[in-house]
Amino acid sequence: MTPVIINLERPETWPSDVLRFLEANYELFLDWESPDGEVGARSYDKAIYGLRDVLAPYFLKGLHCTKLTSEEIHKIKTLGMSLPNETTLANRIDTATSKGLITREVASRLKAEHDAGSPYRAGMLWFCFFPPRIGGESGVGDFFRFWGGEALYRSHHNDPVTGPAIGAFGIPCLVEAVVPIAALKGSLEFKIVRRYLKSRGFQTSEPVDHEDRAVVPLGPDWILRIMEYPDPEFVALTGCDKWRRKLPYPDNSTSAAEQL
Repeated sequence: MTPVIINLERPETWPSDVLRFLEANYELFLDWESPDGEVGARSYDKAIYGLRDVLAPYFLKGLHCTKLTSEEIHKIKTLGMSLPNETTLANRIDTATSKGLITREVASRLKAEHDAGSPYRAGMLWFCFFPPRIGGESGVGDFFRFWGGEALYRSHHNDPVTGPAIGAFGIPCLVEAVVPIAALKGSLEFKIVRRYLKSRGFQTSEPVDHEDRAVVPLGPDWILRIMEYPDPEFVALTGCDKWRRKLPYPDNSTSAAEQL
């Protein structure tokens, strides 16, 4: 069955049952978002949980910001995206070491210093459901500058040895995937409500752009494409051509171990 994808930018195209539910609860949601609203938390929570149930069968098109080797790109295209954890990170480090991309000394430090086992990272695939350029260079730049993901580079990006090592190889990528809404664990319902109210003329300063984590693996059928820098679509979606620190052109011909 072809997945039905909700385009967050175009409320008028949302599935009819979603729109019917929002219309039936319009006054309640509007009252809650208004500064002088009087709706009770119990009534609001009931409506939000109801909306969650209505949204469950549908999908979003998301973008995963990362830096990958050519082998990792091929693996995602053929096998999909598995959930990250300490074991998968260790395996990636071992593979990079065997390929001569990092030294054994650097690999040892990478394995010892990371955040891949954190309950806020393990078993989660993060996506933004808006053009990453909205996040700006400060928000998404390092995803593309350092191999290994945020769970790794946050511990090493300022290190004079390991930082350059994980920055010296890999290709900045945007993985575009179809993500089941039922697999998301964030606050999508609140953003859906605000987008709907905005489409009806309500003005709000609360955020409507959504990023979230999927907690199930995504098979290859859910992977739409992988855009590699400097592909024009990658540049347009990230806005990286306007960044203060330009992304280096990918070059995997020389290993990081040989460069250091």
